[in-house]
Amino acid sequence: MAKSLGSLLRSPAAGAAVAQVWQAVGSFGLQIIAAWTLGAEGLGLISLSLGVIVLTTALASGMIGDSLVILDRGRPAVRGALQAWALLIGTLSGIVAGLVMGLTVLTPLQALLFAGALVAFQFEELVRRVLMGVMQFWRLVILDSVAVITALAILIGFAATRTITIEAFFGALLVGQVAGMLVGLILLPASERVWARMRHAEFGPVGAFGAWRGAQVAIPQLMLTLSRVLVIAFAGAAALGLVEGARIFVAPVLLTVQGLGSYLLSSYVRDSGVGVVNLRRRAWRASLMMMTGTLVLGTGIVLAAPHLSHLISGSSFDIERLTVAGWVVYVMASASFQPFASLAAVKGSQRRVFSCRLVDASFAAVLLTVMLSSGISAAWTPFALAAGLFLGGVLVRQFVLAPLSKSASASPNAELRMSHA
Repeated sequence: MAKSLGSLLRSPAAGAAVAQVWQAVGSFGLQIIAAWTLGAEGLGLISLSLGVIVLTTALASGMIGDSLVILDRGRPAVRGALQAWALLIGTLSGIVAGLVMGLTVLTPLQALLFAGALVAFQFEELVRRVLMGVMQFWRLVILDSVAVITALAILIGFAATRTITIEAFFGALLVGQVAGMLVGLILLPASERVWARMRHAEFGPVGAFGAWRGAQVAIPQLMLTLSRVLVIAFAGAAALGLVEGARIFVAPVLLTVQGLGSYLLSSYVRDSGVGVVNLRRRAWRASLMMMTGTLVLGTGIVLAAPHLSHLISGSSFDIERLTVAGWVVYVMASASFQPFASLAAVKGSQRRVFSCRLVDASFAAVLLTVMLSSGISAAWTPFALAAGLFLGGVLVRQFVLAPLSKSASASPNAELRMSHA
């Protein structure tokens, strides 16, 4: 029994879950400090800014990160293209996001620090994805520990000498991500630290593959960012702070599901020779396991909310149990969708998955807009987002994986032909 438990704890799946949770501890800690020191309105502003960072990082991680896991990054032409796209996306997103935030909600100094943190976050995440690609999930814990400890140490030091500000949050995130990235580069195998020439790189094919995956992966973060904008527009920044406080309370469960999803993607690539029918069964088992675990843990979190939520919000505001329950449902919806979407992407159907995501995201956006404009409390926001994800899971299973499974069963070579869909 003890031997089996030890093997489980050392497994890549356990490492993936722990690494995903630990990566978010920094963001989690920053937002808790924001809630304690800046109140609901300050937390709303920090959450909106971090949402933009996570959105652009999701785009880079989907387009470049997933591509370096799925494509043959050992080929110089592919590696060079990945490097070029990473530099281009990082630079453009930093400039555009910094300008937009600076012209709307941030001061010039805050916008500059925000843009730097955004770019650092993207590059640190790409180093993480390379470690995922070589199945070194436990090394991610070391990388993220450095990022977390560095960022929180800066904030603690700042709090001991002066008042914590928005600038301090962005500065701490920037330095922490840079430190984590440098440690991650050291932890990479020597073969993964090779800088390829970009002169004759396959920019077009790599970009064409990654663009659909990047757009697909960015949609959930785009929806979260849009939901924040809608809540601020209809209910104000304080209402967004209440919604975000509940999300932070449920974050450990959500991040565990996302971590297991990262492991599943890597395992699908590793076992690409296995038929889609068998991999689909694996996706079902993983989905049901994650949904059941979320239900059990989420029930405990909802029951504990009135007694423990002050650890997140301090004395500045109270977290509603209804919103906490909504985020638990959202995590279950994510578990019902993610394993199947990742499998479909590995099998070459990222365009079809993107179409499904576009439909479910549009549904969620319309639903949330109608709710908020009708005067329904912003506390129901995560339920609207969850409805979209549940719909997305149904669409991917019925209109992407089901045809792939039927074709694979009908013809041994059909799966290869479908991979170009």
